[in-house]
Amino acid sequence: MQQQNTSSRSGHFTAPKRKRADTSNSTEPTSTNNKRQCLANSLCPSSSDDAKVLSAIDARYEVQLQSVISSSKIKQRVLAMLRHLTPPPTSSTIEPTTNMVISKTRISVLRAKATEASKLISIAEIAKREIERERLSSDGAVSEAEQRSIIGCPDEPGHDEDDEFEVMKTPFERAIEGRPLVRGVPVMSLFLSRSSIEELKRRYGEQTNTPST
Repeated sequence: MQQQNTSSRSGHFTAPKRKRADTSNSTEPTSTNNKRQCLANSLCPSSSDDAKVLSAIDARYEVQLQSVISSSKIKQRVLAMLRHLTPPPTSSTIEPTTNMVISKTRISVLRAKATEASKLISIAEIAKREIERERLSSDGAVSEAEQRSIIGCPDEPGHDEDDEFEVMKTPFERAIEGRPLVRGVPVMSLFLSRSSIEELKRRYGEQTNTPST
């Protein structure tokens, strides 16, 4: 028989506390504007010019940031990108007013260390293909642009089981230099949007599926 632990004070009995079940089924890091740091801090830009561009992107657009690690599921990442990049439905019967909030252009950002760059590219290519398929199946023209940039900096800590820095040290090296040797791991960042982003286009260039006219 299972025993229950109770405590009695002044004739009152207190039932034992139950452990709260973990209802979170998310196993991969995904962040949006209201849950993440600013984009410049997350992507660790290598120059002040890059930091200015990322700060402008953060302020003007609705940005989704996803990290791609070894355990990331391609399907989950693609679906998350498509959900973010799909604009909310609007009714043609509603006339715009001065009080209506205009939704920002949406950008989805993928980032991965060099070892997972191929998975990052696969996720982006599948998402692009699905968006292009949607464009071809509708009458409206949809523009899609992709900007890629390589930022040589460590990823944000806590997203992977592996360390973001690879420490190489021996007793001889520690005796000579007095500190361990640290090697930075390059990180790839990819920006995907349904429309051209001028700030990224000027800084990094772009690849687009929009038919030339």
